[in-house]
Amino acid sequence: MIQGAPAYDSPTSDVDEAPRVEYLSSAEQFMLSQARAGNPRALRQFYDDHQAQVRGHLYRLLGPDSEIDDLVQTIFARAFVALAAFKGNSTLSTWLYRITTNTTHNLLRQRFRRGRVKAAFQWWLSGRAALLQASQSDVRDEAGRVLQHLAPDLREVFVFYHYEGLTLQEIAQILDKPLSTIGDRLTRARKRLHELVTAT
Repeated sequence: MIQGAPAYDSPTSDVDEAPRVEYLSSAEQFMLSQARAGNPRALRQFYDDHQAQVRGHLYRLLGPDSEIDDLVQTIFARAFVALAAFKGNSTLSTWLYRITTNTTHNLLRQRFRRGRVKAAFQWWLSGRAALLQASQSDVRDEAGRVLQHLAPDLREVFVFYHYEGLTLQEIAQILDKPLSTIGDRLTRARKRLHELVTAT
């Protein structure tokens, strides 16, 4: 070594590693370890600590919805099942927000599909007043029976659009057909269904 020259450490000797971010307090980590083991007291604490957050987020997303209580139970049931996979890479609040958001999206998608089905059948069943007074299951049964009389290419587009809630663009991609073809088939399916219903 040259006399008087500054001494340099090896590149790995004194390099500061990026500190690991701890998102959970020691109390939360202990509670989670107990909850993962199925400790009912820990699971109850987890619920009590976070149910107001989940309920409030649902209210902001859905407003005064009649299904909020059921959704809270569903979200925590899913959270309990997923606890083993939670790695602590976020706060518990952030993790629960993701579960809440995904659950809400699923609910809204289901409602959107149901709304499409209801709207689709209301107009072509409108000539059958007695059927409209029947139960929802009766309407579904009747609709399913009539759908079987559609040509397969028309039926699949109608089902994709009104039952599965897909857009015309998505259906075109799935069936590998031009968008105009999909739109034409949907129009023809609706027209044919109307003809089938009014003829009976």
